[in-house]
Amino acid sequence: KVWERGPARLPPRPIPFERRPLVRPKGKRGWETIVPGDHKRLPAGILGLLCKAHFPGMVPLRDGGEEPALTWAHYKRVPDVPDEDGRDFRTVADRVVGELWDFFRVEPEYRDRAVRWAYDACPKLVTDMHHEARVQAVRSYYAKYLGTKIDKKQARTIWPSEEEYGKVIPWWCATHKPCWDYFVARWCDPEWQKQHEACRERRLKMPGPAHHQGNRTLDDYAASWSQAHHGRECPPLMAWALAHKGKASSSTVDYNPEDGPEAYSNPTVHSRLQQYTEMAREKHGPEWNPSTEDLDGEIIMRIGGGKKHGRYWIGDSTLDTASTPTLSEIRARSSSSTPPIRPRPSAAQLQFEQSQTQLREEMEAKLQEQEERHRAEMQRQQAEMQREMQERDARMHAEMQRQMQMMFQQWHNNGMVPPPLLPLPPIGTPSPTIGTPNISAASNNQPVSPPAACSPFPPYPPPPPM
Repeated sequence: KVWERGPARLPPRPIPFERRPLVRPKGKRGWETIVPGDHKRLPAGILGLLCKAHFPGMVPLRDGGEEPALTWAHYKRVPDVPDEDGRDFRTVADRVVGELWDFFRVEPEYRDRAVRWAYDACPKLVTDMHHEARVQAVRSYYAKYLGTKIDKKQARTIWPSEEEYGKVIPWWCATHKPCWDYFVARWCDPEWQKQHEACRERRLKMPGPAHHQGNRTLDDYAASWSQAHHGRECPPLMAWALAHKGKASSSTVDYNPEDGPEAYSNPTVHSRLQQYTEMAREKHGPEWNPSTEDLDGEIIMRIGGGKKHGRYWIGDSTLDTASTPTLSEIRARSSSSTPPIRPRPSAAQLQFEQSQTQLREEMEAKLQEQEERHRAEMQRQQAEMQREMQERDARMHAEMQRQMQMMFQQWHNNGMVPPPLLPLPPIGTPSPTIGTPNISAASNNQPVSPPAACSPFPPYPPPPPM
């Protein structure tokens, strides 16, 4: 039997007000715990559970039809029902955000900002809730009925039948069977599966993961990294770079401005850091170290061409939108001496550049491999030639020894004293060059005698004829 962890649940209520964690909005979407309380849950996690607990189910349409609550906009259209305490929040969306303060408290001066933070976080939480529903259903079915534990990566490639999906309805959809039937019918549609696989293949083409900070904010990642590295400081830009290198708990993850694109999970991270560093030094001076300073929102807006699709070019979750100027404000106060506003490259351009870089690296690797093969072949041929020359010299040496032994044996049989056997030159020694001696220009009229024949033996009489 495979034991599952089970679904997450809300902390028990009611929680006395003074024992609730005191939180404060930080950055763009992050939260900071000022005073701990009875639980250690994060506001985003509680909001996600509240979205599930108050799932509206089928939402009526103006034309008389119905559709499941797939988006946060559906939560806003469904009227709320008073609870046991008589609280009425007007809509289900307002109830989700309103009940968040049953688990947390916030300072009065941050109240409006915290409420806005909560409303901004809910649309993505609802989308993620439906995205993870199918994956969790597959894992639950394999664990309960097949006795096999699989991870999310495996579950995304498995397609159960409608009957199998019906056995693992999640708790937040148990009272909304028509909604679950709608989800299952869509998941089993071949066209939807084809589109799902196409999107999955496109995501798999990414050169690496988006980041390694998980569900934590960048500030939480920086705090975890500092704790794992003996209290070293981790400024925002350094934390952003490290989050694209590896986990905060890893002792090998450290920041080095000299690192190349291969050190990051995505090569575009390196180019962004380079562009930010260049413009920051252009604005603040060559001695300015961006890795130890706070992020400059104006520089990020300039190098990123503004805030495209609601996201900053660098440190999206860290920059404060209230203090970061808009692109129109930057244009109004720009001059010829200020750094220019650069257009942000599109996703197609980034993909093309990455493809070009990958193709260039593959070609260089292939050329290097061919060069190594050619060098190895040349070394092999040279070694083969040297071996053949040594074998040939050895054969010649053995043949000369055999002939000399035969000649000495013949002399001995005829009663002649053989000359002393001189050692042969070692194998591989080149023979001496025999040629005409150097003759001066004044001796051109004198006859030239041929060189004396060289003989390794003393002047013994020639052997008798055989």
